[in-house]
Amino acid sequence: MTDHHLAELTAPDWPVVESVVEYETGWYTGGYDLVEQPDGSTKRYYWAELPPAAVIVGITDGHLLFVEQYRPAIRETQLELPAGIVEPGETFCEAAARELAEETGFEPAETTLLDSFWCSTGVLRHRRGIVLAETLTPVERTLDSNEFLVPQTVPLENAVAVARSQPTNDATIEGVLLAQNEDIL
Repeated sequence: MTDHHLAELTAPDWPVVESVVEYETGWYTGGYDLVEQPDGSTKRYYWAELPPAAVIVGITDGHLLFVEQYRPAIRETQLELPAGIVEPGETFCEAAARELAEETGFEPAETTLLDSFWCSTGVLRHRRGIVLAETLTPVERTLDSNEFLVPQTVPLENAVAVARSQPTNDATIEGVLLAQNEDIL
């Protein structure tokens, strides 16, 4: 067994024979890569490509900001961390500040990128950044036409339990557990 903290990961040769876009929605692109595997065989690996997203851990007066949001894809309402797409030219922190103001009506004076990573790497080409937002000031919300969000706050000591309560999602659990690990909660 190799200690992956000390060893470098090796990248075997997986040549892409063909890359095919099968559909574009304006929100994401989907398709497949025909890849030559290390044993010489070929296989189609399907993917969906989404723009990067910022997930916001917004702290105000000893509380964590959540939004209540209905998710049509899974037909459930969830209490989740605010999040949104990183626009071209924006950093995760800039997108987080903009999205937090738009979705919750709070503008942060400070943002800190806690971590960024690839998501669901078996099928997605999508990066996510978890951003801490602090020193929040009320501003006017500007929701998109498909956003029907209800901001809610939860005491910091209850944040992990709330984030893990069903129904929940990966971004909320990731953000809250990362914040807990960083001693923010």
